[in-house]
Amino acid sequence: IEGMSCQHCVRAVDAALREVPGVTVEAVDVGRATVGLDPTRTTRDVVADAVRDAGYDVASVDGSAVDGATA
Repeated sequence: IEGMSCQHCVRAVDAALREVPGVTVEAVDVGRATVGLDPTRTTRDVVADAVRDAGYDVASVDGSAVDGATA
């Protein structure tokens, strides 16, 4: 996640992610977030859009499991 530089940014991204149905926030740090996804309720694109709507850029979305993604 690009544009994050402080704990305010961490809180803003955390709050945005928690508003997405089907997302379980595991960790948010400066520059990255790890979330669990319920693929029946949301997609990686929706998660990335939530981060963008909070004012940050998503450089990439990685995920090795169907129910998890790291932004």
